[in-house]
Amino acid sequence: MQKVFEVAQRRGAWDVLHNQVAFRPCRSKREAIRVAILLGRMQRRMGDDAEIILRGVDGAAQAHRHISAQGA
Repeated sequence: MQKVFEVAQRRGAWDVLHNQVAFRPCRSKREAIRVAILLGRMQRRMGDDAEIILRGVDGAAQAHRHISAQGA
């Protein structure tokens, strides 16, 4: 199963979203990306694929990273 984690700027902070539901607000973009990557790597350990998407203020995807469960 693939899990989707998004990093998006909202309300003056950076939010980490899991399947479009707010998981954790972060003060900086760097902190939010680190949380999303950590969560993605945890999914790999549980046997699930993960995708991390960095979204801009307009909501468009700026970057993405796929973490495969096969790499575990």
